[in-house]
Amino acid sequence: MLFRSEEFARHVIGRARPRRTVVHALGLRARELDEFAGPLDAQITMTLRANGAAWSVAYLQQCAATLGFVPGALPGRLVLSAQEEGEPPILVLSFDSQAALADEGLAVPLREVVLSLEVAQTPESVEPFGTWYQSGTELATLLDATAVDDRGQPITLGAYDAIAAQLGNLYRALESRDLAAGSAAARRLFS
Repeated sequence: MLFRSEEFARHVIGRARPRRTVVHALGLRARELDEFAGPLDAQITMTLRANGAAWSVAYLQQCAATLGFVPGALPGRLVLSAQEEGEPPILVLSFDSQAALADEGLAVPLREVVLSLEVAQTPESVEPFGTWYQSGTELATLLDATAVDDRGQPITLGAYDAIAAQLGNLYRALESRDLAAGSAAARRLFS
């Protein structure tokens, strides 16, 4: 009986070693995938800051609705939906979720919102950069706001041109790896 137990233990231990190797190999592969995907996982954002008076959530929703934005699934998010149902939104307009949840009588004023584009989630063919740029500039006009970068500096026309050029390079890099923006593989990898 003892022999069988020892034999069974050796059998179990012998089978476990390859699993450790597989787990280790999967860990290495996951690390390699993360190192590969990290530089290609891009989000482009612009912050719209109020030049004068702050906005109410209702006013923001009204202005954004003229450009096709609708309330998102989470508080503090308005989305510009994709053409196909079930696809991720083309753009997301984010603001303070506490303001979105506040009662009308206790409205929290908004002084800034963030317009973002998840590059890998939307096909290049729908021209998401142009939509992001146009939506941002039109919202800035409607809200009397200034578009600023992540350092708080106003975004210049030259900066938009540079972003467009970098975005083109990113699209080519994704395509070269069979991960074209908006493809099922890119959406899974960069979700």
